[in-house]
Amino acid sequence: MLNEDRPVHSGYHSPPVEPSQPWHRHLLGPTAGRTALLLAALVTLPFCFTGLFADDYFQQLALERSPLIPISPWELFTFAWGDPERLRPIIEHGPYGWWALPELKFSFFRPLSSALHNFDAFVFGRAFFFHHLHSLAWYLGLVAVVTALLRRALGPSSALAAMAAVLFAIDDSHAIIAGWVANRNALVATVLPLLGVLAHLQWREKKAAWGLPVSLLACAAGLAAGEAALGAIAYLVAYELTAGPGAWRTRLRSLVPLAVLGVLYIALYRAMGSGSFGSEMYVDPLREPGRFLARAPPRALALIGAQFLGSTADLWLLLQAARPVLVVMGVVSLGLMFVAVRRVWPKLDQGERRGLRWLTAGAALSLVPVLATFPLNRLLLMPSIGGSVLIAAVLRHGWRAADDRVLRYGAHLLGVVTVGTLVGWPGAALGVHVGAREMKRAALETKFSDEALSGRVIVFVAPDPTASMYASMVRLFHHKPLARTWLTFSIAPYAHRLTRIAPDTFELEVVDGRLLETVFEQLLRASTMPVPVGMKVQLDGVEVTVLSLDQGLPNRISLRFDSDPELGGYTVAQWDEGGTLAPLPLPAVGETIVLPKAHGLLSL
Repeated sequence: MLNEDRPVHSGYHSPPVEPSQPWHRHLLGPTAGRTALLLAALVTLPFCFTGLFADDYFQQLALERSPLIPISPWELFTFAWGDPERLRPIIEHGPYGWWALPELKFSFFRPLSSALHNFDAFVFGRAFFFHHLHSLAWYLGLVAVVTALLRRALGPSSALAAMAAVLFAIDDSHAIIAGWVANRNALVATVLPLLGVLAHLQWREKKAAWGLPVSLLACAAGLAAGEAALGAIAYLVAYELTAGPGAWRTRLRSLVPLAVLGVLYIALYRAMGSGSFGSEMYVDPLREPGRFLARAPPRALALIGAQFLGSTADLWLLLQAARPVLVVMGVVSLGLMFVAVRRVWPKLDQGERRGLRWLTAGAALSLVPVLATFPLNRLLLMPSIGGSVLIAAVLRHGWRAADDRVLRYGAHLLGVVTVGTLVGWPGAALGVHVGAREMKRAALETKFSDEALSGRVIVFVAPDPTASMYASMVRLFHHKPLARTWLTFSIAPYAHRLTRIAPDTFELEVVDGRLLETVFEQLLRASTMPVPVGMKVQLDGVEVTVLSLDQGLPNRISLRFDSDPELGGYTVAQWDEGGTLAPLPLPAVGETIVLPKAHGLLSL
């Protein structure tokens, strides 16, 4: 153990670790970086065979200038503009639901990421194996940069840095980011600013004059790739606040150039019309700070539990009843990690303590930007850098802590969670592969002719957004005729009563439930912006009227068509029990039929 009174400086780190077992060299020794890269390649490669999934279709159709996606190939991350005139055709003809807020906005400033997708389309065309391989290369780059950062923070020969790099590489919260082409922007937006963090360290600790401009340039490039760059930049801020050399005034002064960059970024972000509004899934912290702060604590706890106890934060999105459990797991994991790290702390040398301190602070700060949306495991990309160091510290010093039973049991629990991450990667790859295949099958293998699905397609109830929003995109991508209209009236996860009031008028009522109470529905309209009784929405060929509410949410709507749908001009469809689009026999006037709860990829 090093002398605790010895002053900390940039070159002071723990002495090298001599491997006691052959495998230690690959996990705790100098070749751990290569081990991390090899494992990262192995766990990511299966995604190269998964093809397109969900938003991939949206972006590919935009790149091919499809009339269904009215955006430029250079704004691939704009899904709503905050402009009722631009959004109206997407509501009137589909794929957005009738309940979508006309002023809805989720438009993200990611020009560099859009440029990389344009590069893929130009060079690889529809050979999507290479699109995935491109993402794999960025993930390997991220693992390499994180390895360099950990060695810089904890010591070039630190066993703790080596082990943390391997744990980061195999963290299964990264699986969807590395394997889903539409989410590649998060990789690009973190690799670049982390290079900026390394350059900043060179400027501050080695007095390298080039470090500051390179750091600012790398951070600016990361911000041009996506908002995820804010999480990476959080580590730079944490370094100055907790471990930077010099007095407080010196450290704060070193952050001034970054603060100027941040102000310019926010100004450009606003000038480009980027941001979010009207969606429950996205909260703009600058536009709605109160709403953001109210939702942040439980979301943060759900993510912390996913990091340290292996819980699945994605359940927050799929199952509302799971949310309290996820919050409790976050509280429990915080308590367990606090106790474990406190017991490990005396076993660390001074260099490791210094590095652990600022990397942990960076992980905490990097959580803040991602709390603008619902907790999902893939949002842990940046927090998992510091999280991997904490886990590595407990594993390394607690696994055989004969003198500390509590620490040893804690280390064993973390070891089980860590082994589980290796199962998570193939599980995620299989899930995406099956999901992509099922999405394609459901859209193409229908009980209708292509001609029937090229007119006005009416679906009273669909299981989830993969059916209501993406089916028409998948069909168009596979060279099927573009439907004039593809309208879905409900994706509420309940049975529905369909009553025919007149030849051209129907009432749709949710059985033992309500519309707009799930996250997927609230994607298009936040819960804070309810629909009133009597609200009318004119769609192509049908007028929707809200007839009644249950606890503030609609549970019964009227659908008045331009003409009797059975006399032609409409294709009335349903998703049957096998998930196949099939004809729906309509009830006679005065009669009611029950449409059973539909089941899809994202329904529970």
